[in-house]
Amino acid sequence: MTKTIHILKGLGYAYILTLIVLLIYNLLLTYTNISTESISIVTSFITTISAAFGGFYSCKHIQEKGLIYGFIVGITYILLLVIMFYLAKENYIFDITVIYKALLVSVAGGIGGVLGVNFK
Repeated sequence: MTKTIHILKGLGYAYILTLIVLLIYNLLLTYTNISTESISIVTSFITTISAAFGGFYSCKHIQEKGLIYGFIVGITYILLLVIMFYLAKENYIFDITVIYKALLVSVAGGIGGVLGVNFK
């Protein structure tokens, strides 16, 4: 039961981190001359780092099987994100880039989990 709670907390913190950093990036886009061509790369970076942070947080508290639990955090994070986009956008297209991002975010969650288990 406590593992599930730590995984859910890790997911929550990952989404909070995503929202905060995306808000800051949005403000930078609005009030500076940053090109909008960077949006795709920056959002991929933000979601990847957030999933890694979620995996790190969860596995730091679980203290075992960092790769597995971190991967669970990463895959759950991206699945919920895809579902939110699907529900929010009228013509959401599920293509190869979504699969690429899902793989990247899942692996990042696993790496964050490995780092979290070994963090002292």
